[in-house]
Amino acid sequence: MRESVRKLGLIGAGLWAMTEEKIDELVKDLVDKGDISKEEGKKVIQDMVDESKKQKVDLEKKISEKIQDSISKADVFTRKDMHELESRLRTLEEEIERVKNKEKMFFK
Repeated sequence: MRESVRKLGLIGAGLWAMTEEKIDELVKDLVDKGDISKEEGKKVIQDMVDESKKQKVDLEKKISEKIQDSISKADVFTRKDMHELESRLRTLEEEIERVKNKEKMFFK
């Protein structure tokens, strides 16, 4: 029983890295040894799968935030920057065309 509790503690610590298949295998082992009932096993599996998914989402969010933070600190030219620059360029091109049209009218 003590070993089973230790395994469950280790599972909780690294749950985000576990697959549902591995969780099923570990819980089946506990049920086979008689440490927990089948009903308890089903609940443990569902709880662990849910927690695993939550931890994966949290980890992905943290990684994404770190990447965005690193990009902003690195002063990298982003897609947003490119779109803003393209917009400014279009505005300048339009202004150049207006000036050309005025010159044509003036120098006719």
